[in-house]
Amino acid sequence: MAHLEFIDDCLRRAAALARRSADRSAVAVKPDDPNQVVTPADLAISAELVGRITARFPDDSVLDEETGPRRGPSGTTWVLDPLDGSSNYAAGTALYGTMLAVVEHGRVVAAGIALPEFDEVLLAEHGGGTHLNGVRVRTPARTELADCLVAHGLDTGPPAELSEDFRRLSWLASRCLGIRMSNSVFDAVQVVKGAYGAFLHRRTRIWDVAAIDCVAREAGGCCTAPDGEPLDFTDPIARAADWYPVRVCADGLQPALTGDGAAGAGVAD
Repeated sequence: MAHLEFIDDCLRRAAALARRSADRSAVAVKPDDPNQVVTPADLAISAELVGRITARFPDDSVLDEETGPRRGPSGTTWVLDPLDGSSNYAAGTALYGTMLAVVEHGRVVAAGIALPEFDEVLLAEHGGGTHLNGVRVRTPARTELADCLVAHGLDTGPPAELSEDFRRLSWLASRCLGIRMSNSVFDAVQVVKGAYGAFLHRRTRIWDVAAIDCVAREAGGCCTAPDGEPLDFTDPIARAADWYPVRVCADGLQPALTGDGAAGAGVAD
């Protein structure tokens, strides 16, 4: 419970920083990935939360998207995404969030997600369920893909690199109620709350999925690789450069999402 109280406080501070950022237009594109941008709010939230984590838990490791890894001796790792959906944030939309997760022995044991513009904070811990602004939330079970909205993340790039995304989007669009696409944690939260049936993305990093894994599972949903295999959170620091293709869905939808067109989600070379 001590982790959750601390995560809650961190996320609410992050949300306040995001909402009062003076200039969302000051955007820099990361040199190693043109799909990724960084804003002053990303850096301010990163500095605030990393500072608080290292002061409170000096022996823990920290993996922050903006500042990289800091390895400690405890065996516990805090995984932080200061702003997931930075491009959305910079454009002035509400579809962004902050994520913070605690990983121990390869398992996400506690996590939280904040959607600042919606005044929503989701908190979860292993075996304790998921709570939205203090109220227990359960993802409704579903079995029919045709009854569900499905979110799919899509980054920019050459057509040859995007061919797998286009193939899977075509497969999904012919079977679901409709496709939605914020390309951010907002989509995963809609699955947890039951508005969407699933969220899929081929190109995420560990900080994009660690908190979602715990929040989705504790709400009764599923968070896996696109083929249904568990996500690997062993030694997050060592996996900082790894891609995490991900599928978040309501319980009962996994069989419908494991067809040939949906499961092919490897990262293009």
